[in-house]
Amino acid sequence: MNYLKQFIRTSGIFFIGNTLTKLIGLFLLPLYTLKINPEDFGYYDLTISLINLIIPIVFFQVWDSIFRFTFDYEKTRDKYAVISNGIAIQCFGLVVYTVLFFVVVNSINYDISYKYLIFSQGMLYAFQYYYSFVARSFSKNTLLVATGLINSIVSIMGNIILIVLYDMGIEALYISYIVGTLLQIIVLEKKVKLARYFKISTISFSLMKKLILFSLPLCLATVSYWLLSGLIRLVISNKLGMYENGLYGITNRLSSVIVLIVNSFQLAWYEMSYSMGKEKDKKGYYKNSLNYILKVILYIGSISLIIIKIIFPYMVAEQYYEALIIIPITFIGVLINSYASFASTLFLAEKDSSKLLMPTVISAVINIVGLGLLTDTFGLIGATLSLSIAFLVNSLIITTKLKKQYDISLEVPTLLGGLASLIVSTLVFYYFEGIYLIIFLLLLAVVVIYIFNDILMILFKLLKSTKS
Repeated sequence: MNYLKQFIRTSGIFFIGNTLTKLIGLFLLPLYTLKINPEDFGYYDLTISLINLIIPIVFFQVWDSIFRFTFDYEKTRDKYAVISNGIAIQCFGLVVYTVLFFVVVNSINYDISYKYLIFSQGMLYAFQYYYSFVARSFSKNTLLVATGLINSIVSIMGNIILIVLYDMGIEALYISYIVGTLLQIIVLEKKVKLARYFKISTISFSLMKKLILFSLPLCLATVSYWLLSGLIRLVISNKLGMYENGLYGITNRLSSVIVLIVNSFQLAWYEMSYSMGKEKDKKGYYKNSLNYILKVILYIGSISLIIIKIIFPYMVAEQYYEALIIIPITFIGVLINSYASFASTLFLAEKDSSKLLMPTVISAVINIVGLGLLTDTFGLIGATLSLSIAFLVNSLIITTKLKKQYDISLEVPTLLGGLASLIVSTLVFYYFEGIYLIIFLLLLAVVVIYIFNDILMILFKLLKSTKS
């Protein structure tokens, strides 16, 4: 019960500070889709995808290493020793990133718009990750949530001011991110004091080697994962055009609702799984948590899909309406990937990150082949279908590995019930409109409340005991 209480409380903190704030940001979609044309939004979406590929590689994804290794120590001094070694790697990564970025930008025969804004966003993306993981290493979740809230509010207000008052385009998205993230990093530095506690004397090449070796499989997995999830934007942009990539980008934004919800549980799960490292019954916790998350993904995902269909005309301008047809395909792929992402944390908890490489590589190869075949034949629908199939293969391999290595398996009733709910929701999405959507949504909500009744009762008791 103590672990469950910790898990629910931490999930709640991340949900309030991280998920709700970003959900508020989704309400800017009417502004984006009205003021920014699909071609420009497609360009922005592509640059962000490339940042997501390059940054974890050149910075060795060291934030994952320091987060995992700090849990091996209890003394603050020892934790900062790990963090100091991470900073050394981070600084080296910054040099590599700077040189690589400007050499590539100045050598390719293509006009890169907003290159300095793109460079700045990439750099701040890396340091935001590092500072965030340091804060989590000290269980400063409330601090992280508060600074994330500040970041989101500043970014949202910045976008509104720059787009509405100054009539800016996608440059407003870069500038708002940069200002909000820089402010978050400054506040985090004042609280966790990395500069103050950084000591050259604690730098150890042996420890740095361990940190890099832990992260190296994750870096390789990031490349494979980009080939799995990010390559689609490059293929769509090259084969179909920036307009279609803009449609896909908006679809992804709408589909990110479920990702934000799952991330709240995942962030809480990281800490709980690492802290229970020596528990005898930790595999039982792993299994229960995995099945619970699968249930959340499938049932909450089913509801979210119908909600998206209902609000779509009010959230998205008419020039993006063609995106509606690919939403279920994209959304199902996102659901599958959310499950795989959560399941992957079980390997990280056991310091077995190398096991994640093979599933990602195999599914990436399937996606590359699928994109080549299906995009030419079926256009945007084919591209999104290829990605969803690859996500499915990835999740199946990870699930098989969990069963084989740790005897962690999915409960058949949970899986079949959730899949049935999702299939029915998809059919309703495509074949029904108006009042029928609302009726189905209400019926599905009743079913979900019944299914999660036990969890809701536990949550109610925990809240009641906290108050008393």
